[in-house]
Amino acid sequence: MSNEHDHTTTASTSTTQPGPALLEERTLAGIFVHVLGLGTGFVLPALVYLVAEHEFTRENARNAFNWQVIITGVFATLFGLLAAGFAIDSIASENSPLQYLAMAFLLVAVAGLFGSTFVFLVNFAFGLIAMGKAIFGSAWSYPLAPDFVGWLASRVDNNVGWWKLLVPHALVAPAAGAYLGWVVLEPGAESDAVFFAGFGLVLALLLTSVLTPGVLVRDMRAVAKTGTSWRPSWLTYVGGPAVVAALTYVVAALQFNSANPAGDAIYGFAGALWIAVIIYLIRRYRQVDSS
Repeated sequence: MSNEHDHTTTASTSTTQPGPALLEERTLAGIFVHVLGLGTGFVLPALVYLVAEHEFTRENARNAFNWQVIITGVFATLFGLLAAGFAIDSIASENSPLQYLAMAFLLVAVAGLFGSTFVFLVNFAFGLIAMGKAIFGSAWSYPLAPDFVGWLASRVDNNVGWWKLLVPHALVAPAAGAYLGWVVLEPGAESDAVFFAGFGLVLALLLTSVLTPGVLVRDMRAVAKTGTSWRPSWLTYVGGPAVVAALTYVVAALQFNSANPAGDAIYGFAGALWIAVIIYLIRRYRQVDSS
């Protein structure tokens, strides 16, 4: 009996992987990135893909990103049609072709939003399936999802040109800053069309503010492989804006009694990140591209 018990215990032990060894193959980030995608669209999966080094994490983040680009695109299109409809209607004269175009945009957007319940359910189900597959050690490719990551990678010269993805924040931040400054200096002067355009700029600013730190980290790793003596630290270029955001929050809350210090901190981070990106791009050009 004793020998039989020992044999059974040994057999069960040999077929069960210890926890640390299991986590070496399947990371928590690789498992939960699919849940992050359910709440943030492609944004957090993209960030995880940019900063992760574990292949399992990167593969799952890649699959989640490829799928969430489609879902985010569907909702962005519907809300874009809604915004365009309101903007066109605000400048169109009564019974004009422009007004009919605005009504068509609004009808399509409203019908699409009502029908988006099915898209939401499919997205939720696919996210859970992908997470379940990841728990058991595989990276599930979402159905009908093109490889957007592969397409982007081919455009950045096999990881050497990640700096190109810093350009959107470098362009969007000053444009959004100019719009916000104009709103503060001239309250109530904006038309509906300008409001929707400005709203789009602010959304783009928030999006690039989330993704740009990840792009910085990824490009710094690429720079480290070029053989240059320049070794930029992500702590400087990302940590600096984070400190500015914290200080902005404190000053806005205590000194100016701001109604939304968190929002002020976000704008402070975005502005400081813009400065960091400009400095990084200049130094990168001098240290890497011109050498």
